[in-house]
Amino acid sequence: MKKSVFEIATERMVTLLESSTNPWRKTWSTSTTLSPMNYTTKRKYSGINFFLLSMLENPYFMTYKQIIQRGGHVKKGAKTEVVFYWLWTYYDTNGKITKYENEAVKKIPSLRYYRVFNAPDIEGIEFKYPEPPQLKPNEKYNNCEQLIESTGATIDHINMNQPYYNFVKDFINMPTIGSFDNSDFYYSTLFHELGHWTGHQLRLNRDLQNQYADENYSKEELIAEMTSAFLCAEMGIDNNDLAGNQAAYLRGWIKALKGDSKLIITTASAAQKAFNFITANFSKPVQEPVLETVAMN
Repeated sequence: MKKSVFEIATERMVTLLESSTNPWRKTWSTSTTLSPMNYTTKRKYSGINFFLLSMLENPYFMTYKQIIQRGGHVKKGAKTEVVFYWLWTYYDTNGKITKYENEAVKKIPSLRYYRVFNAPDIEGIEFKYPEPPQLKPNEKYNNCEQLIESTGATIDHINMNQPYYNFVKDFINMPTIGSFDNSDFYYSTLFHELGHWTGHQLRLNRDLQNQYADENYSKEELIAEMTSAFLCAEMGIDNNDLAGNQAAYLRGWIKALKGDSKLIITTASAAQKAFNFITANFSKPVQEPVLETVAMN
């Protein structure tokens, strides 16, 4: 029987977990702060694609057609990576398919995928990369502070032993930045709690009234972890720290994903919505454009 696209996506994620790789804790190259993106369009990959493509050291990807159009070619034996996307079918008032979304009274999504090549497998195109910012440990990062302030979230320092989000009183508790090993750990933890904060009924309205270790709790934790990974990548924060009991931690996610082939897609989608909500009022400083040089050979 042919595998569904959901099963393909889940198998790829489970393979990473079974190799002791944590996709939402090691989410981009240590040599660049760029999120994975299409090199031609400069569009960043989101949702499940962010996690799967971030496992590769190089953040640039291109389709075969884009490579040929730029005068490049693919190395012999190169393997493709899969990019998943939603294809929407629109139906008008007569129940017929229409090309125009504004005419639709019903929309049905189907999960599809296409293939891309990573930059190291592409010849004939020279890729250029911006210099990563130099950040000092245990100092507040201005860009992260500006992002947090733009959300309007209440951050308190009541309990110095444990970070958490209180959904009843709607505030985030954080130990002080000096109590963390470094600033990156502090912000990746705070971004996790911001992920929970978006679930409040006045925001994205997710079910936060769940008990530890039940199904809804596990899903909410995964949403928060993925939201943190999105935000860390956006802000240039290294969140490559692993959970204390990593083996048991990863086994838990493997079991959850194998039990629900749609879980990884739906949680990644929810995390993307949380990321969009958090960054909605944040104006990121404009970087110098990434320049491309086409090698003539």
